[in-house]
Amino acid sequence: PDMPPSLLLTAGPHSGTTFDIIGSIGVAILVIVGATVAMDRLPRLRRMAKPVIAVGTMSLTAYVGHFLAQSALAVPAGTGTQQSWVPLLLFVLGAIVFAAIWSRFFRRGPLEYLLNAATKPAKHIR
Repeated sequence: PDMPPSLLLTAGPHSGTTFDIIGSIGVAILVIVGATVAMDRLPRLRRMAKPVIAVGTMSLTAYVGHFLAQSALAVPAGTGTQQSWVPLLLFVLGAIVFAAIWSRFFRRGPLEYLLNAATKPAKHIR
């Protein structure tokens, strides 16, 4: 409230102004389109990215699994492990390995399957 309205016309990074948001959305769309085109035109890249794609197909499961693992392995504040990249790398590696193995046997992730089963009756409601 104490900022002048003219600041809404700026496009500074992380300023939250209209132009900053439009620019950020534009960059995000460009990255998604570029990745999609690269996956379509480069089959070797698609094969190499298969484990990461598997995580993307079960993002709800990966998110909840990350939350549960972080809660179970909580590190007290002020310890050196909080500044380490090791927990992050273990979370990422764990999600990729789980998703790659799971996707070889099932089409959907476990939580995605439950969500699909829970919402399936809704298509019969008119």
